[in-house]
Amino acid sequence: MASIRVGRVREKIKFEVARILQTELKDPRMGFVTVIDVDLSHDFRHAKVKVSVLAEKESEVRRVLRMLEDARGFVQSTVASRLRTRVAPELRFVLDRSAEQSVKISSMLDSLRQEREEREARAGDGAGDALERSEGLESAAEVDPLPGRALDRDDDLG
Repeated sequence: MASIRVGRVREKIKFEVARILQTELKDPRMGFVTVIDVDLSHDFRHAKVKVSVLAEKESEVRRVLRMLEDARGFVQSTVASRLRTRVAPELRFVLDRSAEQSVKISSMLDSLRQEREEREARAGDGAGDALERSEGLESAAEVDPLPGRALDRDDDLG
């Protein structure tokens, strides 16, 4: 029963933090921030807010994290006023790089798939060339599998 309540409060914190960052926080340093998940202690005193930042440079990511840390008091007090709990959790913003890793893995898989398709296309072209070269050969029944050995067809039958 307690874990259900922790889950509900965790989702409420996630929703409220996302809404505050999106609509109420007016900071020019704010980039594209997504609230990924919230880890909440069972006593509701500590909440680790996992965020993803869409930025091209690592310096931009650090700037946004610094801005989130500067705005932590405002976000924390606003979340506390919207929660119906006895204690308000202390928020801590943590960068979650799982989205970046997913994009990197996906692009690596795409490039491997493309390389395999190109390799198969080249192998397919090579098979056509081999077929053209083999048209001039005798049928498989007429070719001696062990050259240099005399074939006696009568010995094979009996």
